[in-house]
Amino acid sequence: MSKFDLSRRQFVSVMGAAAAVAGLGLAGCGSTGNDSSASDNGGDGSSTLMGSISCSGATSFQPLVEAAADAFMEANPETSIAISAGGSGQGLSQIADGSVQIGRSDVYAEEKLEASQCEGLVDNQVCIVGMGPIVNAGVDVDDLTLDQLKGIFLGEITDWSEVGGTAGTIQVIQREAGSGTRATFEAAVLGGETAPDSFRPVAEVDSSGTVVEQVAATDGSISYVAFNYMEGDGIKALTVDGVEPTQANVESGDFTIWAYEHMYTREDESEDTAPLTQAFIEFMLSDDFAATVVEQGFIPMGDMQVKKDADGNITAA
Repeated sequence: MSKFDLSRRQFVSVMGAAAAVAGLGLAGCGSTGNDSSASDNGGDGSSTLMGSISCSGATSFQPLVEAAADAFMEANPETSIAISAGGSGQGLSQIADGSVQIGRSDVYAEEKLEASQCEGLVDNQVCIVGMGPIVNAGVDVDDLTLDQLKGIFLGEITDWSEVGGTAGTIQVIQREAGSGTRATFEAAVLGGETAPDSFRPVAEVDSSGTVVEQVAATDGSISYVAFNYMEGDGIKALTVDGVEPTQANVESGDFTIWAYEHMYTREDESEDTAPLTQAFIEFMLSDDFAATVVEQGFIPMGDMQVKKDADGNITAA
């Protein structure tokens, strides 16, 4: 367990409130979470649910969704849920064109889609993900200010000696274009600025797991991941402005790099699959699955003292 433990025992007591909030939904693209008679079929073993659905998108909470799918399919053996990656951009594009039943995203749909594509989408917010910087374990820096972090990812700060470390080139490992994790990080850290074309990261990778592998293998490297990826051999998480990346600090608003985890569905989904889709999402919000949610490092919505809109503005809840 790292020093950035997420206070997991706190979760079960608030999941009822989290489910209620998620059911109402927060302001987002299209309409928000809806009720369905399928809620009676969610994962209790007495279901007559049948059929197959597909879910693609953000890798940041893909392991959580995979765990949910495994548990759900065990309780509902005549169902099949296919989980694929591709990043938030792909998940949103595919739910917009109807090629999947669930599109996972770290960002609001309107941040990546045209207004016309957002029509008919339902925003199901299932939990919150905190994100922060990680570095190769050999880097002798433990804290960066938000301005220093911004300078590094704009290519303005290029040596660890400029931020209090031992001299050495800062090797930036970036997520690929279309990544919701990247969009969230850049919105919170860069504040709308973009790196010049002359700035070249040492690598751009397509998943959070690959980020961890690359940072662990690359001396002097830095990147960013969701809290649930922050523990591993060869990497360490940094504080930002002296604030630790923890559940409590996200809930209070002291740590500002976070996002809602969205599972977008369609209002006009086929009657053949809609009950299964809704039952699966409700299972993810259920008390039965609560412990797994927290074990994987995600944050319930029930204790949040702040909220964030699609423009990245954080205000009191």
